[in-house]
Amino acid sequence: MNRREIISLIILIVVIGFGAYKYLTRSFTELKSQYLMDTIVEISATSQSKNVGRQIDSVFNFIRSLEDKLNEYDPNSYLGKINADSLNTVFDMDPDMYNLLTIADSLFKMTNGAFDPTIKPVWDLWNFNAENPVPPDSLVLKEMLSKVDFTKIRYDEKRLIKPLGMQLTFGAIAKGYILDKARDHMQTLNLDNGYINCRSSMTFFGYKKPQIVYIQHPRKLDDYIASFKVLNQSISTSGDYQQFYEYNGVRYHHIISPFTGYPVPDVHSVTVLCSSAAWSDGISTALFLLPPETVLDSIKQIADCEAIIYYSKADSLASIKTAGMKDKDLKEKL
Repeated sequence: MNRREIISLIILIVVIGFGAYKYLTRSFTELKSQYLMDTIVEISATSQSKNVGRQIDSVFNFIRSLEDKLNEYDPNSYLGKINADSLNTVFDMDPDMYNLLTIADSLFKMTNGAFDPTIKPVWDLWNFNAENPVPPDSLVLKEMLSKVDFTKIRYDEKRLIKPLGMQLTFGAIAKGYILDKARDHMQTLNLDNGYINCRSSMTFFGYKKPQIVYIQHPRKLDDYIASFKVLNQSISTSGDYQQFYEYNGVRYHHIISPFTGYPVPDVHSVTVLCSSAAWSDGISTALFLLPPETVLDSIKQIADCEAIIYYSKADSLASIKTAGMKDKDLKEKL
């Protein structure tokens, strides 16, 4: 075999080897969506298995099982039964409920009571899910506020003690918590990378390059107000445009202060970035409930957490953000 033949053979071996490598390491990506948790949930995943679509379906089923347990609007759910019970004050604890209470407890303390998961009776008075909602009577609102006080809740890993008439809502953290659990489930399936998006919250894993995320403009619903880059983290946005109605020219949105019983004024959007979707979800609501000028001091106590807040200042839209947002290649359209 002469020199030319040897070189040709080497090239052939390299080509065959590269082709075999590409075949053995080939990947498949699928994107699917379903209506869950009162919104469109979108899941993308990449895998070396052709069955990646079935793997995504199993994640949807996993999400559905948690939603069935924690859905406060389902009278047959674990949480629904606790809220509807007018006879008992002591309940067996569920592990997921314990985790949610622990997060809510931390946020309650962080905001000096502004984040209160016992706000449900007051929130329900606003009828955001009604066809033609109207603001509640002020006297009825004041009476219902007497049932809001998270300090009256007692819990440990075995039981929950809740006064009669008091109800719990985890609307501010449940979606993020479910996303965390679903992301962990995805990682047990040996997926290369993926994300879960439920509009107000997203979580990523396994990516080697940062992904671009957009923040919805709070007043221009067909546009975005900012973009930034994330690498395998979670993002949540609380906005006054997500659930609201106008009555007699006044806009009423769904983030209610437990101190006044009314929607928080002047704040329009809070986006939080951190490792956990449950925490980014909860913190975005917690910060919404605080005066914008105090937000940065509050968030300093939370490791690896960044935030950007849009609010009204002198009749204009202004923003406040943590210093770390600059490292995320933040671009704003104010």
